[in-house]
Amino acid sequence: MLAAGLSTRFPGKLFKEVGGRPVLFRVIDAFKTAAIDKIVVVANRVNASFLPVDVEIVINDRPEQGMIHSVKMGLSRLIDADAVVVSPGDHPLITSRDIDLLVANRREGKDLVVLIHGGRMGHPILIGRPLFPEVMLLSNEAGGLKSLLEMHPLTKVESPNPGILVDIDTTADLELANSLLKTNAQWR
Repeated sequence: MLAAGLSTRFPGKLFKEVGGRPVLFRVIDAFKTAAIDKIVVVANRVNASFLPVDVEIVINDRPEQGMIHSVKMGLSRLIDADAVVVSPGDHPLITSRDIDLLVANRREGKDLVVLIHGGRMGHPILIGRPLFPEVMLLSNEAGGLKSLLEMHPLTKVESPNPGILVDIDTTADLELANSLLKTNAQWR
């Protein structure tokens, strides 16, 4: 899980509340109830100081190096895993069912699995072990994870959850997430 960004567009966004719970904690909750073995959160020092003690925290002291640097840091802690599920920490409406959809496709031998809703790609994504060495070579300059998605066949899995498309980058996004939460029981 990625929580090391500088949040320049919306400072403190990971700890703004959606449904009375901080954005990042809602993502962590989804992972805790999913069919995965371990949760690793890559965070900057400030964000790490607010995280629960029951997740593994990796400190990224260089968040200016971009998202792919955080992905690599997290992956290095999970290098022996069969697959990793990567999620930004600012997607508060993903659910354990979304994560489990990804894991189910990995069990069928898929190495790169993305969720879609209404034809649009969302988060999180799953990356299988055969792609780990390539991920470790990615750079922001070459497009980061986006380049991986462009170079390999994707397994696209339809999620019934429009929340996979909702990220928090502005106050309006936060208001939208809270509004959606009130009208849909799957996120409560």
